[in-house]
This record gives sequence, structure tokens and C-alpha cells, in this order.
Amino acid sequence: MSNLTEPEKKILDAAKKVFETQGYTGARMQQIADEASISKASLHYYFRSKEKLFEHIFDETMSDFMELVSTWNDDSEHWESKLRHFIIQFFDFLKTKSLLFILGEINRNPELLLSRRKKSKPKAKFITYFENLQEAGKMKPSNMYVIYIFMHSLCAYPILNAKLFQLTTGMNNHDFEMFMNNYPKTVADLLINALKKGLQ
Repeated sequence: MSNLTEPEKKILDAAKKVFETQGYTGARMQQIADEASISKASLHYYFRSKEKLFEHIFDETMSDFMELVSTWNDDSEHWESKLRHFIIQFFDFLKTKSLLFILGEINRNPELLLSRRKKSKPKAKFITYFENLQEAGKMKPSNMYVIYIFMHSLCAYPILNAKLFQLTTGMNNHDFEMFMNNYPKTVADLLINALKKGLQ
């Protein structure tokens, strides 16, 4: 967002909040204008349509996500440390960015992502990274598709279902926050141990 004006940043922050609560289909430009505390006319001056707003948020979020994923291009760090750091950063990314909302919209309309992907449609870098380690004999064989699903599920579930989790466990807000502070480390330990043993 570095090249954006302050009003544009304010509008995009407001749009994210509305999109995340209402979904793309349910969001209205008037709601976004109200959230940004500006007139609808001012909103249209900066962003002509809901589609343009969503496009900007989508591209920005995916660009930030791809920067995070690029960690798997670097082989200088041992895979255990790399995985631990990635999970902590990925978990923080899910909490602070619009990725969960974006993923919901991709599921609703896969063309959002397909239209932006390269024609070759490569595997996720995470999967390729660990498959290469296995082929080189540097770790026990594991089904990396399963590990990939486990990682995303374990990181996303408590964020998507925070209220339900608190209700079913009886945790108050403070206890839940303390639990979540340690949670990424627990996920990393779990996946590292699974990879060390080999998971088929």
C-alpha cells in the first residue's frame, strides 16, 4: 500500500472489514463509505466500483502471500527451522491479512485465481521443497499433500472458529489469547515430528 494516498488506505481498510463480514456478494458500497466515514460520492471518486476495490485487495493480499511462500525457494536454512518460522509467519498472516476472506472468495469463484496463475500451474512450493528433500534422502518419505492440508487446516481452524472454540472449551478471552500465543509453536512441533517419522 506504499503508493496509496491516505484516503485510499482508509477506504481499503474499511472495504476489507466490510468484505470480511459481509462477503463480496453481500458487501455494498454505501457500507464501505460508512465504515470509512466518507460520502459514497467520495468513495466512487477513488474507486469506481466494488469490483475495483476487491481487485485491489485481492492482488495486494496475494502479492504479500506469494512473498511469504517464496521462503521455500531458499535452501540455506535447515528444513525444521524453516518450517517452524514459516508456520509462525503464516499464522500471523492469517490473523492480520485478508487471506481467509480471499480464500473463501476463490472457493466461490475459482476463476479469480485461475485467471492470475501461470499456464503451467506448478505445484505449491511447499510441496516441491519437501519432495526434493525426500528424493535427496534427507528426510523420511511423507505424503506431502497430507502435510500441506494439515498445515493449512491447523493454522486456519482456530482463527475461523475462535468463538466456537471458546464456547466449547470454556476459555475466556484472556485464556484463549494466551493459548493462541503458543499455538503456532505447537503446530510446528506436531508437523516436524510427523515429518521426522514419515507420514504416508
